[in-house]
Amino acid sequence: MGKIHAPEFIIPFSSFWWECILAVAFIIFLIVRIPLHWKNLKRRNYDLFIACILILNNIAENWYNYSTGYWSLQQNLPAHLCNVTNILCIVLLINYKQWMAELVYYWGLAGGIQSLLTPEFTIGMDGFNFYSYFITHGGLILVVVYMIVHYKFTPRPKSWFWALGYTQLLAIGVGILNYFVNANYMYLSHKPEVENPFVIGDWPYYIIILELVALVHFILFYLPFYWSNKRKKALATNIKSELNL
Repeated sequence: MGKIHAPEFIIPFSSFWWECILAVAFIIFLIVRIPLHWKNLKRRNYDLFIACILILNNIAENWYNYSTGYWSLQQNLPAHLCNVTNILCIVLLINYKQWMAELVYYWGLAGGIQSLLTPEFTIGMDGFNFYSYFITHGGLILVVVYMIVHYKFTPRPKSWFWALGYTQLLAIGVGILNYFVNANYMYLSHKPEVENPFVIGDWPYYIIILELVALVHFILFYLPFYWSNKRKKALATNIKSELNL
């Protein structure tokens, strides 16, 4: 078992927090915009380039924690929601699938946004762990924005419902893993120490609240596409009616 490091935090809306968020936002904007201006750039190669960044980040993070004595089954397995989604992002960039893109969309936005708004460094902010945290969670937002811009991604109707269902299956699997390795992945064993307004009550009540929060998040994430499709259908109906006159 590796050494245990007390969690460290960045105070939300502090000057340092703003510096980190703006830096992440700028890098995401830059990476997404490059293919729009580099006309000879093959999208397939660029997809693999982003995937390689995420892969190397995972390798470097695990190697850093192993070399410093902090790697353990309780801390470093890719079993948090954001880690699972990060792996899906890599697979998606290599082999795009609609169902996988939908999971990345809902899980990536929910996990990425909350993790960036209230950063909790479970193994501390020392060395590479600080940068890896923002690469991992910023990478989730990056891939979501990237597939919307360059893949014209649109979630299917009821995709939010299926994403919520897959979340339950994942939670069951992670809960079993937590039991056998005595861990707290996905914060199912006890609540995170970070100050988050959505973490309410003690175990297991905060999990029920987080389930409801996830449901609201998923529906909100789907609404822009629902409204957009509704407008397109209304416009198509009006055009068809005018042509029939």
